[in-house]
Amino acid sequence: MKKMNKYIIVCALSSLCFLNTVAQTKGNRSDIRSNWYIEMGVGAQVLFSADASKLSFGDRITPSISLAGGKWFSPYWGARFQLQGYSFNGNSTTNGLYLGNPLNNGLVYGSNDPVRNESVIRPDGSYRHYLRYMNMHVDFQVSLANLIGGYKPERKWDIIPAAGIGYAHAFAYKGTPKTNVISTNFSLMGKYKLPKGFDVNLEVQSALFPDQFDGRITGGMYESNCAVTLGVTYNFGSRGFAVAGNAARRKHRAARGSRKVRYVQILNPEAAERKVEVIRTVNDTVFINKEVKVREEVPARSNEPVMLGSILFDINRTVPMQGQEITFVNIAKFMNDYPGAKIRLAGYADQQTGTPQYNLKLSTKRGISVKDILVKKYNIDRKRIEVQGVGTDAQPYEQDKWNRVVIVTAVDF
Repeated sequence: MKKMNKYIIVCALSSLCFLNTVAQTKGNRSDIRSNWYIEMGVGAQVLFSADASKLSFGDRITPSISLAGGKWFSPYWGARFQLQGYSFNGNSTTNGLYLGNPLNNGLVYGSNDPVRNESVIRPDGSYRHYLRYMNMHVDFQVSLANLIGGYKPERKWDIIPAAGIGYAHAFAYKGTPKTNVISTNFSLMGKYKLPKGFDVNLEVQSALFPDQFDGRITGGMYESNCAVTLGVTYNFGSRGFAVAGNAARRKHRAARGSRKVRYVQILNPEAAERKVEVIRTVNDTVFINKEVKVREEVPARSNEPVMLGSILFDINRTVPMQGQEITFVNIAKFMNDYPGAKIRLAGYADQQTGTPQYNLKLSTKRGISVKDILVKKYNIDRKRIEVQGVGTDAQPYEQDKWNRVVIVTAVDF
């Protein structure tokens, strides 16, 4: 039994890893750390089995608990591993053959059923039997909202059908014997996105079990259940995908080759000297002192706002990501070269997480954080720095994670 449990769990985790590898090799823009989630639900369920209808519907309702973890590999499909179960109430009669004590090759007849010792015999000879069980399964999930309406990061809701295969174990309980069977699972979930990485969901699911799952041999092909649960999902890290909006964007990105620019820092030649530094991070390699020639007709100085750099942040963080010191150095150098210059720090947040009100406060705090670094570490006069919180009212970049940023602009020099 323990060996089989380990085998099922190893197979489930291996399947998730394999699906993630397939998604990466096909050029999906989600990295391995993105779009993972954990999910928990609580609700009620009903077992559909032989003679179950002799119980009142209220007596057939039992609790259902589910715990799942999974990943979305693209905006349209994902996979999860779920543990679901707790208890069932069934009904039996003396006119049947049941799994039980080692009699008749492990089978017993109704009159010898050990469950009878744990139940009240009804006038018609039927009696309730109780089950405690656990159903472990791997499911393939599909996002109907994205399939039908196209992927829209700002969408708050989704409808998610799923299907999978698993392993169900019934525990020995009140005379009901221990059984192990293969299960087939189906579900339909409605999901609504909440702030800070949370979702609320309502799920209806059903599983098909072989006839002997509840310890009763009735001659049917299978038994089934129906469970309804209300749950909460927490999404780890970033969620969402960067998908090219049109053919022109895809062509432009393809022309750039396989190198992915992490961020670009440019001191605009229209605002600084005739030759300026272009600092670019490509695959974690820093290239410095790439000369940019300026057209002779362009004046060396201008009063138009000029972007000096972008400071990136992790999700829900107000401290800049590491590895951006060179950006601060260049901003400080510009401020020292132009003592009369002033800069604006415009903070942004991504649209995937948080409410607009929360993101506005978050973006403002990011701008204040950058200002404090420039003032305390690089001795820039705070009167020369203006902070502006934009939140999600604008999204300067296509990739969602790039919009967790403070954009530094020279506004007066």
